[in-house]
Amino acid sequence: MATETYTAARTCESNRVLIVDDNLTSKAILEDILNQNGYETRFALDGKEGLRILAEWKPNLILLDLVMPGMDGYSVCKQAREMNISPRPSVIIISVKDDKNSIVNSLASGADDFLAKPIDKAELMARVRAQQRIGEFYRELEEDKRNLETILDITTAMSATLDPSEVLSAIVSKVAGITEAVRCSIVLIAKEDEAYVLASHEDPSVKELRIDLSKYPEIKKVISTKTPLALDDITTHPLMNTVKESITDLGGMSVLIVPIVFNDEVLGTLFLRTRRKMHGFTKKEVDFCRIVANASFHALRNARLFEKVVKEKDYLREMAVKDHLTNLYNHNFFYSRLEEEFERAVRYETPLPLIMMDIDNFKQINDTFGHRVGDVVLREIAATIRKGVRKTDIVARYGGDPLRRRGVRGHTAAYAPEGRGR
Repeated sequence: MATETYTAARTCESNRVLIVDDNLTSKAILEDILNQNGYETRFALDGKEGLRILAEWKPNLILLDLVMPGMDGYSVCKQAREMNISPRPSVIIISVKDDKNSIVNSLASGADDFLAKPIDKAELMARVRAQQRIGEFYRELEEDKRNLETILDITTAMSATLDPSEVLSAIVSKVAGITEAVRCSIVLIAKEDEAYVLASHEDPSVKELRIDLSKYPEIKKVISTKTPLALDDITTHPLMNTVKESITDLGGMSVLIVPIVFNDEVLGTLFLRTRRKMHGFTKKEVDFCRIVANASFHALRNARLFEKVVKEKDYLREMAVKDHLTNLYNHNFFYSRLEEEFERAVRYETPLPLIMMDIDNFKQINDTFGHRVGDVVLREIAATIRKGVRKTDIVARYGGDPLRRRGVRGHTAAYAPEGRGR
């Protein structure tokens, strides 16, 4: 099992508090308490300025005064709830008006809690942390929703096409979008130290790009453990010491590698790289990528099976009209095309050139040297004829049916449609 741990929550993004209060003393008290407890704060003197900061900064919590000039706290709260902000910020109304109507109207306007002035430090932090927990719950719901929608998009893309390149390109593009990765690739493991990048979201033209796995110890680690691996800073992790000089420009870069496993064998990996200074990949992101990695295998396998079937159909279709020994068109195809060209020649009153050739004393070759030598002679003659005609001309083996192939019938026919042989 890999020993790396995953960041459980993005606390640095959940500690933003916006204070909207026209009282500078209250503002100073609230900022002091919050800053001492590790919260980042911004301040607005009125509702209009508060809504502007809310739209730009997207705090996770708003401490809102009720009585302010211009726009009161009720109006600010209502407008804040009408804004399309994700994740949804919590709102605590703080006011000297602590009567029942003020509390009821505050909650009816969309506030999550009410706190009376003067502020008690312990009570303030207890309510702030409670709203932080609720806000985290909302963020997890949003993330789960986004992940489910992305998985749905990926499965839809898989069902829309069986082209391996299109399927894998859709996967890396969707995963990069939801994880904010600067690189998302699917790597196919070929040999112990050889792999191929089949798709990369940062460069759609990349297909089957060969890479040397000796330069990717993180991928080799995943191959050996068959479990996901996350490195918060690729340049400082001991695993990367052997290639440290070649990754100096990746400082502060986090990496996630998820194995694509089938029948206990690692066939490939989903490889993500992103720049995150304060945190690495969350456990939820790792779980999401594991689901996508499993789906990418099935998509790749189904696509390759389809591609193989198409190639086999094309091969069988060609074999149905080709003589397997000489690779010329067979007797049936010759007659079918000859009738078509003859009717066209009659309709347009154009000549139809036709050459019939026979191999003299072919039976003696078979009787003297054996049928294998006779087969070689037929193949060589067919190859010589093909070299002497144009791509538009048709060359067929007229006497190539299995019952007579080893007898005297070694005939070859060639014709140039629509008088093109003149």
